[in-house]
This record gives sequence, structure tokens and C-alpha cells, in this order.
Amino acid sequence: MANGGAPIRSIARRSDGWLIGGASTGHGITVWASRDNGASWFVHGSVANNPNVEFGDVTMRAIPGTSTLFCAFREYAGGQWRVTVTRSDNNGDSWGYDSTVVGPTPYFVGAPFLFQRANGDLQVYYDSELLAAQRGYPGHQWIAMQGRQGITGAWTAYGTVAVSWDKRAGALNRDGMPTVVQLGGDRLMAVVEGVEAFPTGGARANVINAVQSWDGGKTWDESLRRTIYQSRIDPGSGRRYNAYVPFAIRVGNGPVGVAFCTDEDKAGPPDAANAPVDQRNCHVGYISTTTNFETWSGASSVWTATSRNYTPGLFERALNDVIVVIDGLGSHRVLRR
Repeated sequence: MANGGAPIRSIARRSDGWLIGGASTGHGITVWASRDNGASWFVHGSVANNPNVEFGDVTMRAIPGTSTLFCAFREYAGGQWRVTVTRSDNNGDSWGYDSTVVGPTPYFVGAPFLFQRANGDLQVYYDSELLAAQRGYPGHQWIAMQGRQGITGAWTAYGTVAVSWDKRAGALNRDGMPTVVQLGGDRLMAVVEGVEAFPTGGARANVINAVQSWDGGKTWDESLRRTIYQSRIDPGSGRRYNAYVPFAIRVGNGPVGVAFCTDEDKAGPPDAANAPVDQRNCHVGYISTTTNFETWSGASSVWTATSRNYTPGLFERALNDVIVVIDGLGSHRVLRR
């Protein structure tokens, strides 16, 4: 285990072998890099700085075979939200504005995840209260996707795709924090944080959902929507504990692995699902697919030494060699599995 500065949630590999990632400082985005495969990290410049803008949800994607990287993040300023993309053509040594994916809008949009299809198209998946409201579900939050043909141009090649939402009558949809993995060819899986559609004990807990696409993200198969992990129910309160902020990867071209935060180890009642993250009790757990991509293991522990954590991120440094980056809410740490 290594403690100290590191990226939060998202890591990419540069063409020269360095690892690189970003972390929001509030009104800026710091770039972190590692020359030793994640054992130690150092500051390597910044993506953005603006005292009038709040930045968050930083994610990076390297384009294989090139020195091009993209960094996507949310912005909030003047009561308006945006999802913005910057680009580097020199391995992240310097950055410039690329595009605005969505916004400005008073509806929340954020938590972008950059994904490149097998055909080379670049896609952005993100939380969208805007899309839900536009389609008649104000107060809900869906996962939206927009994409490009290739890696340049407008984010209009796919329209705006609704990725993950529960269509059962009366269900509340608050899906967020998407990550996407390729299962083979154009078969994709999106793993997201959600809430109990029909709650236990009078309060909605966070759960982890997954859904699959057979056509590279153009459409999503509702028959393969699953709640892949929900924490136990507290016998005292009758409420379910939370499982939230998942991050998914394919491990060794085999199973899908998902790291997530949970409060199910705490004594007493569950935390409120809308409690500030720095006031929530949290250990980090891990699940994976088993015999196929529709069946899942029980949870194992990744990190239990502290109880204030957030946004775990997974990165496979080499075949079956995975590191986990956890935001310690002030003391970032890199854990090796």
C-alpha cells in the first residue's frame, strides 16, 4: 500500500508507459503521474484552473497508439452545469479545450466517463437530470451517452442515448457514476450507482445496477438490467445499508470486477443515501462476474482500515495485476490487489 497524492478514480497509460490521472482541487484540476506503475505519484501540471468555476468528476482516456489523451469533467458556475472535455496531444504534458458535451443547464449533469468503442468512436457517459426531465421525468436522474465518429467532431453521432433507467411504473430512477466495459466486440456493460426503486424501511438505499448493450451503446437491453449488488438490511431499523460509487473493469480479459463503497459494516442504522460523503461511514468492497456476465459473486473486502472513503477506481497495470485508487477524502491512497 502507498499513501499520499494520487489520481482519483481514473487512471490512463501514456504511450511512454507512465500512468496518468487527474483530481479536482475544487477550482482546479491537478494532473498526477507515475513512472513506476503506480507505486508512487507526482504532480505533473494541471488541466484547468478558474476561481469562478467548481470542477469535479475528473476522468481520463488515452487513445492507443498515439500520444493523445482526453480529460472529461463537470463544471459548475453561475447556477449552471456543464460536462467539458479537454485534450492533450503530448501525453498529458499540456492541455487545451476540446468541447462541451452538454450544458450549460440548471439541471445536474456530471460524473462523465470516457469510453472508446472497438471501432474507434469516442463516447461520453454521464449523469443527467436534464435528459430525464426532457423526457417527462423531473426529479429523476438517468445515464446519458453521446458519442463521436472517431475522436473528433461534435458529440452527435449517436444522438443522446438513455442508457440506464428502470421502466417499472412508480420506480424512482437516480442512476449515476457510470463506468463502461467491453465484453467482446460491440457487447458493452454499464455499471452504475442507483437507488432502491421500491425502498425498504421507508428510506431508499444506494444499490449497484448493470445493463448491457449489443450494438456498441446505441441501444441498451432492458432484459439484462440487473441489481448486481445490494447491501444487507439492518434488523434494527429495517432499512438497507448502502452500496455506491462503483467502478468496473474487465480483469485479464475475463470477468468484470467492480469496486464500490458500502456502509454495511457499521454498527447502528444505515447512513442516509443523500448524506454528505465526508460524513458517511464507508469501507470498500469488490464483486465480480462468475460463470457468465449475468451472475455475480458475493462481496469481498478491499479496504476496511478507515471509514471515510469515496470513489474507488480500478486499473489493470498488467494482465491480472490490478490496483485500486481510493479517495481518502484528504489522504489519497493506492492499494494493490
